[in-house]
Formats: sequence, C-alpha cells, structure tokens
Amino acid sequence: SSALQTPEVDALVHYYGSLGRSMLSLFEAVTGGVDWDTLVRPLMVEVSPFLAFVFSMYIAFCLLAMMNVVIGVFVESVLLSTKNDKDHFLVSNAREIFKTLDGGANGEMTLDDFLRKVDTPEMHEFFKGINVDPSEAQSLFDLIDLDGSGSIDAEEFLRACVRLRGPAMALDAA
Repeated sequence: SSALQTPEVDALVHYYGSLGRSMLSLFEAVTGGVDWDTLVRPLMVEVSPFLAFVFSMYIAFCLLAMMNVVIGVFVESVLLSTKNDKDHFLVSNAREIFKTLDGGANGEMTLDDFLRKVDTPEMHEFFKGINVDPSEAQSLFDLIDLDGSGSIDAEEFLRACVRLRGPAMALDAA
C-alpha cells in the first residue's frame, strides 16, 4: 500500500480530497494562493493529462471574467465622468450665451435674439452639445419656451439644456 502512496497521490488527496477542499484549491489557484503547477501536476499524473487543459480553461475563464468586471467598472466611471463634464460644459456655455444679453443672466431672450445668436460660436457649441442642427433654431426655441411667452429666461434655457440631451430629447419632442 505504501508503494501506491506517491507525492502526487498525497497532493491529490490534500488539494482535491473533498468538495470543500477542491473549491478552496480552485479559489487559491485563481487568487494566487497556490501555484498552478502545484495544483495541476497531481491531476495530470494520477488522473489524466487532459485535466491540465481543463484546469487551464478554468483559470483562463476566471481571469477573463475578473478582467471584464474591472474593465466594466473603469469604463462606467469614465462614461459618468464624461457625461458630467459635458453637462457642466453645456451649462457654462448657456451662461455665456445669456451674459451677452442686455439683462445678463437675469435677461430674457426673444426669438429674434435667439435667431441672431445662431451663428455665434457659443450657440454652435450649444447646438452641438444637444445634437440639434442649427437650422432647427425656430423649432428649438418653441420647444424651450414652455410657457409660450415668446421669450426665454436663463432658467428656461438651462432646464432645456439638460432636458434636451440624449434620448430624452426624442421623448420631449414627441
């Protein structure tokens, strides 16, 4: 019986002797607690060389899954930061547009004022930020002027900046 007790058999019993120990061994393989060769050698020698391939596929799957989660978190963070930067830029741009009016940030902009400003760099940036063609200026003004007064104040304009961005624009325009 002692002739059958090789180091590989001892390692096989140690690392894979029970379901719980097998799970711990596989967890240790993925997290670096045990060297992969230490875990795969008893499987190859005592069970089947094919298990080296199965073990390698398990490690590859786990590593790719972990990398996918890490990359997903990173990408989500970058997208959120980019969205916040765009929102901040859009609001700053809207403030700049209203600073040029007679009343400044407290002033009101009529349709004529709005149409005169369409060719300014600030308005081009505004249109670009909300993905609207400048040729749609009249329709956009009507959409922003929620109270139908014929003029928009800075608050209406800023609310429209946020509301008219992205997919929500299609819902508002409908």
